[in-house]
Amino acid sequence: MAAPQLTPEQLQELRELTARWGKVVAQRVFGDAGPGLDVDLASLEQVAVAAARGLTEGTLATLLEQQAQALPAESPCPECERPCPIHQEPRTLTARGGTLCYREPIAHCPACRRDFFPSASGPASGRP
Repeated sequence: MAAPQLTPEQLQELRELTARWGKVVAQRVFGDAGPGLDVDLASLEQVAVAAARGLTEGTLATLLEQQAQALPAESPCPECERPCPIHQEPRTLTARGGTLCYREPIAHCPACRRDFFPSASGPASGRP
């Protein structure tokens, strides 16, 4: 299945939405009066970078969890096609703009004695 591509218009709309969230972040950090005149650009940028990382981490964690929830309880082994239960193991992911702990779906085939990562595409069509 091909990954859906967002249109330039959808990306611009998303950027505008998150820019509005930036106003919420600024108000939360500095209050209604805003930053004092003694706060330099580097300090303001530090706030923006922390907010961007949090947004990245939260968005990726949510989307990855939604993908994991869409998987069935079992997945066929790519080697023998035996149904194997899927469980989740913690894994640290580093992405552009953030690091997050991901509960990665993984399956183990006791017959083949191998671990594999289930996907929506089903079993592999042959050995590599």
